[in-house]
Amino acid sequence: MMCFNLPQRMINIAKLACVISVVSVAFSSCLQKDVYDPANSGDKEEEVTLDNYFDFATTKNIQLNIDYGKECPRAYFEVYAENPLSYVAEGGQIIKKAGVSHIATGFTDIQGRYIKPASFPTAVSEVYIYSPDFGVPTLYKTKVVGSDVSAKITFENVLDVTPVDSSTRSAQTRAAVKFITDVIPNVLGTWNANSGKPDYLDASKKINVDATLKSYITTYFPEGKNNVGPLVTDNADILIKEDANVVINYFGGNTGAQSVFAYYCYSENASVDEMKKATKHACVIFPNAHKSGLDAYSGVAVNLKYINEAGSFPDKEPERIPAGTKIGFLIWNDGWRNVRADGKMFYSTKSLNSDNISHTAIFAAKNKAGDRVNVITMEDWKSGENDYNDVAFVISSNPIAAIEVPEVPNPGDREGTEKYSGVLGFEDNWPEQGDYDLNDVVMKYQSSVDYNIDNKVLNIIDKFTLAWTGANYKNSFAYEVPFDLSKASKVTVNGSEASSYSGNVITLFKDAKAELGVSNVNAEDMINQNIQEKTYTVSIQFNNPTLDKSVVVAPYNPFIKVFNSATEVHLTDHKPTTGANNRFPSGADISRGDVDGTYFICKDGFPFAIHVDARLDASILNLDLKKENQRIDKTYPKFAEWAKTRDPQIKWWK
Repeated sequence: MMCFNLPQRMINIAKLACVISVVSVAFSSCLQKDVYDPANSGDKEEEVTLDNYFDFATTKNIQLNIDYGKECPRAYFEVYAENPLSYVAEGGQIIKKAGVSHIATGFTDIQGRYIKPASFPTAVSEVYIYSPDFGVPTLYKTKVVGSDVSAKITFENVLDVTPVDSSTRSAQTRAAVKFITDVIPNVLGTWNANSGKPDYLDASKKINVDATLKSYITTYFPEGKNNVGPLVTDNADILIKEDANVVINYFGGNTGAQSVFAYYCYSENASVDEMKKATKHACVIFPNAHKSGLDAYSGVAVNLKYINEAGSFPDKEPERIPAGTKIGFLIWNDGWRNVRADGKMFYSTKSLNSDNISHTAIFAAKNKAGDRVNVITMEDWKSGENDYNDVAFVISSNPIAAIEVPEVPNPGDREGTEKYSGVLGFEDNWPEQGDYDLNDVVMKYQSSVDYNIDNKVLNIIDKFTLAWTGANYKNSFAYEVPFDLSKASKVTVNGSEASSYSGNVITLFKDAKAELGVSNVNAEDMINQNIQEKTYTVSIQFNNPTLDKSVVVAPYNPFIKVFNSATEVHLTDHKPTTGANNRFPSGADISRGDVDGTYFICKDGFPFAIHVDARLDASILNLDLKKENQRIDKTYPKFAEWAKTRDPQIKWWK
């Protein structure tokens, strides 16, 4: 707002209210004509009323209804406006795309459901629901219908990002057994030529891989992260301490590779050369360890057989593994797809691996019933992401004491983080139009909300950056949070603890120009100056969390106070605080306030403040609103089209 003295301000108000409609200067026409008909075609535009006004919102409230089912309680999920995953042909890996940000996150309840509101960018019409959790359907696609997103997610309707190679599948159907057995000579039986599901599964030994057990892998080996740590071992081979029967239960896996999973046997005191020889007599456990071939995460069981030094099964009691035997495991990356084994076969013993890294983690954990369960997980990608959750299985023995695996503590509850970002621009001439450059106070923000597995807020970090102030007034900036600040354990502003609050309002500064060091400079004189931005960091902590994260949505209710007065300027339909002296309707503002819940609506159709959400496009944080005496629809011509059509797909800031 360019305003040098009170008479000039009054002249501008008169012009912008269209009292003198025949005058054609920079601020002379009503915004309804400027915005909705920038070409001034003369077409009569619909009069702005409280029934047809445009709120200029770039976010919308959405009800999320997500249901993974009882088998996936406490599942963590992320919602995206585009597919966040990509398929890497080498190694059959599915990885997160760089630079794709989620628009919502959360944990389901013990029933596998999440039913809460969320803030979405208005441009979002379809969403991808992704879960990195072990044993949870990975990716689901659905549409936004009105103000609702409903998703009942199962392994049957999950979205598979792995491309289907029909030629490979056809070849595999014709010669699946022969190709695999040319590399791994022993088999326990036959399998389905299309899926790889074994015909030798032991239904009597199938187990329920419950959510408690899955949580260990989810926590200790999160998807897409380098999880090299104490659970990753150089030698995860299992020592059989007394004669025993050994069972392998498929646990699950987070991989796009269709890998062959096998085992081998050797003497406890074997040399490296003897271990290498033993791998030449390996036996296939699962020809396709991908979930598509094993009924997702079903806990299916396979009985192992002893492989003697000659590389064959004993005629008598072949399933009896003698004491002093070690069982090693191997994974042949994407072997089911006829991928060559050279350099792509990895072992549970580090010394046998061509890349000289450990590919196996091993631990014992307690399931929901409190029973001890031995778990082995493997990384199937050469020098890859090392998340060690590509394939996992449970190994058990009869008698139980024949196997010993180090136990790990319960990982405890997990936490999540919700993130928001955007730009705010304010006009300080309320209740009149002003020059409509929306730059009297410009604030950028980036906020994060940490929450626990019950979706209760632990910590809030709000970073607001004063980017510009194109005004002569001493305008303050504050924001109102939707909760009682006195309930917080600690509130700090730029590292200093705040000792008092004005209700639930946090004031960051009282004079924007003074904050930028230009208190004695006119707005138009600032244009050619290198004005430095200033950031304010607000931290709000909750030691006893009870506040649901769904109510904590940045930028909350932001506003400016004009000339240190009690006059507040808010976003459209955002209510003034109890300390404001605004009266509705007033001047060009046709809102009726508490009468019908309408606030800050101009008769000419423009907002007094705007919020541009940046979650889908981080470049919005560089939005240039520094052009003085130029309406935003002139700075950004597509703004007029957006206002007229109300099309959320128009990227007017481009």
